Amino acid sequence: PVVWAPAVDGAIVLSQRGGDAELTIGEDVSIAYKSHDADTVTLELQESATFVATTPEAAIAMRYSD
Repeated sequence: PVVWAPAVDGAIVLSQRGGDAELTIGEDVSIAYKSHDADTVTLELQESATFVATTPEAAIAMRYSD
């Protein structure tokens, strides 16, 4: 699938065959107060994650030419 990611300059092609990457979800979770009004309280939830390419062909960066 194609996913738009504004933080990426160009494109990244990821392998979907399995075994090429490892995703580790962190054990640290935090919740924080952001704002409130008369009806709603807005909280922020954060959790760490690490994506590791275990083989060279797991991800290929594609950049636009200048």
